[in-house]
Amino acid sequence: MAVQTTKPLTKKVYDQVYSDIINGIYGSEDIITESRLVQELGVSKSPVREALIELCNEDILRSIPRMGYMVVQITPKQIRELAEARQALEIYLLEKSFPRLTPEVIVQLEQLNQSNLEASAIHKAPMDNWKRNMTFHLQLASYAQNQVLYDLLEQVLRKLTRATTQHFSGYERENPLLKERSSGARHFEFVEACKNRDLDYAKRVLETDIDALR
Repeated sequence: MAVQTTKPLTKKVYDQVYSDIINGIYGSEDIITESRLVQELGVSKSPVREALIELCNEDILRSIPRMGYMVVQITPKQIRELAEARQALEIYLLEKSFPRLTPEVIVQLEQLNQSNLEASAIHKAPMDNWKRNMTFHLQLASYAQNQVLYDLLEQVLRKLTRATTQHFSGYERENPLLKERSSGARHFEFVEACKNRDLDYAKRVLETDIDALR
């Protein structure tokens, strides 16, 4: 979950470091130092230290005495467990929301898919693709009208953000897997299943989409 602070400088540092991590500027096991951030961001040590401690509390960084803060690598086991949690949440939310997927809602999802497809032609980085993917899945989850489960799913997706960065780092943009993820092809297939009122097929498409990160 994002840092909760009323201190604007601490939040500024937190947001910048978190953004640099998920966008691959800092890789797994890279060391980040307070002095480097003080110089780069033009702030004092106090907000830098507070932001780094918060990132440690979220297991994004690990404090290494006399060295700095190391970017924690998300392990294959953690990715599998997060994917399992995500699948359990999303399948339940789909089952709960399916009766509410009216023709009007289907149109909303189709419009979102089209908008994401158009954006994918311009913004092609793995993190751009992941943000569009999150938008679709959270939009779908919202129809279940369960705020607690929606918030849990959002937390899981945020944690999987780093997994996405690791998983797709180094992929060429013309790589077939990356192109398929960018196009959102499974999202179109999923909406078609919903339009046909085929819950079983919609669930299979959703499971396949989620399994792509395992």
